[in-house]
Amino acid sequence: MDNIFTLNKIKQGLLISFAFFLPISQKVSTINIVLLVIISILFLKKEHIDAEKGLLYPVILYLFYCGSLFYSSELQLGIIEQKASLLAFPVIFILNENAIFCFRNILKWFVLGCILALCYCELSAFFHSINFENFVFDSRMDKSISFNKSLSNDKNYFFSYPFSIIHQTVYFAMYLSLAIAVLLYEKTVFKNILIRYLFIAFLSLGVLQTLNKAAILVLISILLVYLFKIIKNKKIALLGGLLLIVTGTTLFIKNPRFESFRKSIFETKDEIKVRDFKQIKNNDPNRKNFRVMLWSSAIDLIQKNPIIGIGAGGSHNRLYEVFAVKRQWYDRKEKYHAHNQYFQILLDVGIIGFIPFLLMFHALIEVCRKNNKLKEIIISFILIIGVNLLFESMFERYSGISFFSFFYCLIISQSINKKYEN
Repeated sequence: MDNIFTLNKIKQGLLISFAFFLPISQKVSTINIVLLVIISILFLKKEHIDAEKGLLYPVILYLFYCGSLFYSSELQLGIIEQKASLLAFPVIFILNENAIFCFRNILKWFVLGCILALCYCELSAFFHSINFENFVFDSRMDKSISFNKSLSNDKNYFFSYPFSIIHQTVYFAMYLSLAIAVLLYEKTVFKNILIRYLFIAFLSLGVLQTLNKAAILVLISILLVYLFKIIKNKKIALLGGLLLIVTGTTLFIKNPRFESFRKSIFETKDEIKVRDFKQIKNNDPNRKNFRVMLWSSAIDLIQKNPIIGIGAGGSHNRLYEVFAVKRQWYDRKEKYHAHNQYFQILLDVGIIGFIPFLLMFHALIEVCRKNNKLKEIIISFILIIGVNLLFESMFERYSGISFFSFFYCLIISQSINKKYEN
């Protein structure tokens, strides 16, 4: 009995450790996953198996990815490892029914990990901005350009890529957004209301500093949902909501990247001069919005094989060949994914792979419907994931696929009310 208790504590500790280190260190969090899988298999107990059908959907999607390598243009075996989170986390949660009672602690330590990661980014930006010889503070990386130009050119230590030094901006903003949602609805993380709201403000500032447009949209949506929940007077809630929308829209438009986005999205140059990507001379590239051309290229390829896709192996190369023709610019060193996970799945594994992907969202909604205690956090997670999947191929990077798979499985494992830790 004592051995079982100790083993469960070790498993729970590793789950909590993963949640804490996910925003901080990819290497440490990866080690956590490996240890959890090994321990779960070595100390397998039949009575601890919890086969929620929602936990099987990521496994099915993973098998489709692996199977697609047989008809891919390239036998890219790295796909097996790259998508492994879709298999690892369902295995961990299926084999460890008793290990999921630490739900609140997992959320708490994830929030603490996000706060620590953000503090590290802020301190790094601060120290890089100080000229210790002359005691001058200047956050511009290039002193010859204006402050506003340093924002739009990603040349400021406190914003965008130079700021988010642990993860890509989109994924860091996703982590911070979920941490904000947890702080809004899970009062046990910080019982002092002042401290809780100070950290919400701090994390919100971090989201804004990423200058990610989707992240700002998600943050506004999360705050709006919370506003309408806590304010009983609907007129005041409506007024506050309008104020938040106006403020958020202003911040969105004032985002230094918005102007270049606006100009490129309405660029109408569509004529294709060279249709063989190998013959492109890179003299006159199309200036139309980058993502729009990627999406259009993905759709062209999806239409060729909508049922099973073109296969995950080498799909980025096939996509880039079509994209290069649309852009009229070819560089063999460049590789791009669809920058849209919905298109990416259809491209890689077709409609048959898209079905278990959709079923995952259905499973999340079912848990949300059955479990009132988790409702707001699940809605926030769906919102964060749903919006960001429109603009990023999340499953193509560890930061994205591990975040999605871990919290998806964690939420699904709470599908019965009595499982939620009181």
